Amino acid sequence: MKVFQSIMSNFTTFLMAIILTVIPYAGLELPVIDNAEDDCLMTVELISDVHIEENELFRQFFMISGLTNLRFAKADVDAVVIDGDITNYADEPSLAKYYDIISKYSPVPVITAAGNHDIGHVGDRDVTDITREEAKANFIRYNNEYMGTDNTENYYVTEINGYKFIVLGDDVIDGGHWDGMDISPEQMAFLDSELASANGEPVFVCCHWPVDGKNGQEIIYPDGQIELDKNDIKSVMEKYENVFYISGHIHGGIKSTAAADFCEMANVEQENGVTYVSLPTYGIVNSFGYPWSGTGIQMEVYEEKVIFRPRNFITNAWFTNAVYEIPLA
Repeated sequence: MKVFQSIMSNFTTFLMAIILTVIPYAGLELPVIDNAEDDCLMTVELISDVHIEENELFRQFFMISGLTNLRFAKADVDAVVIDGDITNYADEPSLAKYYDIISKYSPVPVITAAGNHDIGHVGDRDVTDITREEAKANFIRYNNEYMGTDNTENYYVTEINGYKFIVLGDDVIDGGHWDGMDISPEQMAFLDSELASANGEPVFVCCHWPVDGKNGQEIIYPDGQIELDKNDIKSVMEKYENVFYISGHIHGGIKSTAAADFCEMANVEQENGVTYVSLPTYGIVNSFGYPWSGTGIQMEVYEEKVIFRPRNFITNAWFTNAVYEIPLA
């Protein structure tokens, strides 16, 4: 409802973001999965909000198609990040279906974060009657089984090609929230410690929720953010170099750099040394940009830079008018 209200109250911006993205859309230059340059050190595919349901076949097909396409990549894809809302209603059958899909169809490791739909939306539409604490425990259990780990929380760290991926999650304090998240002092200390131990190397923080005010959040999804007055992860990240914060949640589509300049809601932006990356929804229609499902971003790490190249994971079409190149410190 908040997204719809935002569209109606910012209809000119909504329309211009779509027009400026779609009209100059040049997605046929690279019909296969490849890197922009040859000296790539790591390639990771970034998607979010797949919203899997046990009995909803279209979103399952979208996800299977995207993962299957990785097998035909010219690039050496090293991993996939799926940044929250892996299910729609936090029910265990849908959670099991999600992990069954990534286990069967992804040829590379999948790094998974939990989102508000995976924990906060328990009981939504009477699909499940478990508590948020039980939904969180289910995510931890299934993710541990998939990754071969023994994490006790839904925040954790893993490495791909020597680079740290720090996954943050909802701590569910005092019963938790339907749409928001809680970050405990313990999780904040964990984030600080892991960032410090990266020693200035690129490090990637994966959290479903955007940071307050980043990537056009306040226009696209009012109140759908990490509230910095309660959970100031921004100040923690700004202490370190080469930090990349990757979020989903707001269902804002891929936007061309022209649309980003016009609308002030870029998919990739920097502030005080931190790069903020906002992913489109993969499984449901987007707003304020390219609207269709199946979209995400290919992230390429090089010695001196990181390139973000949005694409459609189902058709392998590329958004060549929406590419960002971030120099490393």
